[in-house]
Amino acid sequence: MMKHIHVIFCCMLAASAGTACYAQELMPNPNLEEVIVVFKTHFDIGYTDYAESVVRKYGSSMIEGALENLDASMQLPPEERFVWTLPGWPMQQVLDRCNPVNKGRIEAALKAGNFVIHGLPFTIETEASDLENLVRGFEFSSRIAEEYGLALPRDAKMTDVPGHSWALPTILKNAGIDFLHLGCNPASQSPDVPLLFWWEGPDRSRVMTMYYPDYYGTDLVSPEGWPFKTWLAIVPTNDNQGAPPPAEVRRTMQKIRELAPNAKITTGRMSDFYQVLMNEKPDLPVVKGDMPDSWIHGYMSMPKEMKTSRRMQKDIYALEALNTQLNSWTGSAEDISGTIAGAAENSLLFDEHTFGLAMSHGHSGQWAYGDEFRLVKSEGIYQPLERSWQDKGDRVYEAERKVQPNYKDEVERLSEAIHTDKNHITVYNPLPWERSGIVKLQVNSNFVTENALEDAHSGKTVKMTNRNNVITFLAEDVPSMGYKTYIPVDKEVKEEYACAADRQQNSIENAYFKIQIDEARGRISSIRDKRSGRELVKPASEYGFGNYFYERFSKEQTEEYARAYIKGGWNWAPAELGRPGLDDTPYRAFKEAQASVSYRQDALEVKAIMDFDQDLKVPHAYSLMVTLYADRPYIEMRWAIHSKEAEPWPEAGWIPFSLNVKDPNFKAGRLGAVVDPAKDFISNANFDYYFLHTGIAVVDDQGNGIGISSPDAPGISLDRPGLWKFSGRFIPEKPVVFFNLYNNQWSTNFTEWIEGSWNVRFYIWPIDDYENEKDLITPAEEFRSPLVAAYSPGGKGNLPVENQGVALSTKGMLVTAFSPDHQGRGTILRCWEQAGYTGVCTVTLPETLPVRQAWPVNLRGEKTGDGLIIQDHTFSFKAKAWKPHSFLLE
Repeated sequence: MMKHIHVIFCCMLAASAGTACYAQELMPNPNLEEVIVVFKTHFDIGYTDYAESVVRKYGSSMIEGALENLDASMQLPPEERFVWTLPGWPMQQVLDRCNPVNKGRIEAALKAGNFVIHGLPFTIETEASDLENLVRGFEFSSRIAEEYGLALPRDAKMTDVPGHSWALPTILKNAGIDFLHLGCNPASQSPDVPLLFWWEGPDRSRVMTMYYPDYYGTDLVSPEGWPFKTWLAIVPTNDNQGAPPPAEVRRTMQKIRELAPNAKITTGRMSDFYQVLMNEKPDLPVVKGDMPDSWIHGYMSMPKEMKTSRRMQKDIYALEALNTQLNSWTGSAEDISGTIAGAAENSLLFDEHTFGLAMSHGHSGQWAYGDEFRLVKSEGIYQPLERSWQDKGDRVYEAERKVQPNYKDEVERLSEAIHTDKNHITVYNPLPWERSGIVKLQVNSNFVTENALEDAHSGKTVKMTNRNNVITFLAEDVPSMGYKTYIPVDKEVKEEYACAADRQQNSIENAYFKIQIDEARGRISSIRDKRSGRELVKPASEYGFGNYFYERFSKEQTEEYARAYIKGGWNWAPAELGRPGLDDTPYRAFKEAQASVSYRQDALEVKAIMDFDQDLKVPHAYSLMVTLYADRPYIEMRWAIHSKEAEPWPEAGWIPFSLNVKDPNFKAGRLGAVVDPAKDFISNANFDYYFLHTGIAVVDDQGNGIGISSPDAPGISLDRPGLWKFSGRFIPEKPVVFFNLYNNQWSTNFTEWIEGSWNVRFYIWPIDDYENEKDLITPAEEFRSPLVAAYSPGGKGNLPVENQGVALSTKGMLVTAFSPDHQGRGTILRCWEQAGYTGVCTVTLPETLPVRQAWPVNLRGEKTGDGLIIQDHTFSFKAKAWKPHSFLLE
């Protein structure tokens, strides 16, 4: 009878919480000496209801149920009283939204340790996020801890999502987090990792990690073969169900006593387990590798929002850094901290793993296709579902609405502060190294009628074009995180660099490349690198180069994927991870079509524009634009789709790049490190489709090849398109990179049909003798963080016409934060190594910043070492590969 006690109990919990049970049968374990019991609920902002309804529930009935539970346990010994764990963001919502009558009781429970916050804000799909975004996620728990005099949490948990970026252990450990629990969705495949291990990040930081593959929490007692005397029993309720009722808590504790008859049973938090286990001096396996997320393709069901999110993840913190520097340069105190905090919160909420309501839950009609789908949609049946997706998309648009006007205003404030009586254009560089780049600025043509620009510092004349109120020019040697000024002038400029189109030959070229357009197939057929003589396009490739590739999947493919991916929950998982109701229409792919090609050129750029009208063969109206700039050693390509119709049938769009690289090696710029997919991915993670953070380089054994980056579309597959596939391990051999434009693979919670018009950019460059910094990180970061500019009439400002901001001696290292410390102690500077460099880095600060000491701090602002003396506005530190280095400047 005792042998089956756990299974009976687990299924009883499942019935009450609306969950399913996948735990193995457990024998009682008399060897356990201590069991830490953690109660929590899985937080989805959405999915079970509208996002606003979910948050209201946390602040009302859910927290009231937890208080009832706590009251019912007060007669028990302190170590057995109810303790409820929440992530930081929903706890902040509880405090902000609760009934004032209850607030004092909630605050008392926090101070007493009965309501517990862990370090993270909620479950995040980390591949969709950015480094500084993830750091800002700690602020919710940190601020609550500071307000109520609590120690900062040393534990963290994420639930549901199967895989996470390799940056996660780096970020957690560098924030002072010691323990991470990951609970996998019970239907989804999970990476092949031990139950308990040290997860080592690319910077060699280690976080104790418990990965439970079968459900959100853990078993009530340890499984067979557990070598330790301590166990962590995480007992969750299902999505947004709230705290378990008091009677269920009592039954849980009783069953654990029966299963661990010799153990001390205490309620607590996850870090309690870490502390007790560390006393046993555990010898844990070390896992060093990346876990690409098998859910991440869901983000490309919102391609327009994903593009905006990628831009916001840079612009939020570029705006903050510019504001910090501009206040220093001008002696002003413009406070935008509220704007930054609100934008960061909304950006993080877009990274949170829930997209909206689920069709499979009966929230909004049922699956339909073709004419039936159009009828049901036109009747408004799907409106609740679509409104919930809009809730998700609005997160990033709300960030954009706050950030874009403020960023524009700050660049204009900078331009207006320049000391010149002439009309001028100011160019700001948000990156911490000197750089040159193309600037495009929208200005009324009546304001700028001249034909050239003069560098106000050097006097050099620069060619400018002005078409349709868009000024274009090449800004050279813009100082690191600084600016330079240009004066419009009427002068002749020597044509040093030519770019041209040959309409007869269907080709464009500049000093670096000659590109051949295949009009009949709607693709690029040849790119000749003039410097090396190499051909960059693989001849006679199956998929092509730079063309639109469209897939429409079959029932057979979706069912084959379900069989490969689903590991449990067959009574419900196929409806959410497959695609219900498909007929036997076969797979269809579109790769090429006759293009209508036109060319445009001026002194600075040349474009080949391929237009495709929708017909019986072409699935959508779309355009492909290939651009060369006069003195730029890269190719810009832009795909645009026009008025795409909503389509619930499983589909996907790609841009393939078939590269002329023999025996290719892949260098994927992922979040946290540049990785080799053949060596750095953990088995049974997602080898078929994953996100890039920067770009990808494909090189031969001599380090020669091609780099590609998209600021807008991060999802890729290598060798072959990887949607509706789960291999568990796939090593690419063919030099083909597929960038995903959109897909609707998920059948739950993510957007199920995609419609509208949008565009996506790509940048391609040749590589000789590959190095991470010069051939991947620097070019990709410059494409993600372009130079920005503003036009101003002459004024009475006091700033010089050219000025350097924060500068780092080491290229390939980013400044991800330069901002006032939220505790008012000084200024936070965060430098994050991106290229795998270890060595000394020297920081040069603005001369107007009155600081004398740089204190090393972790990602939550806690001091971690002795202060460094700042002399002549500089200080140096030992940089470590892939590691964040944060300083409090006082």
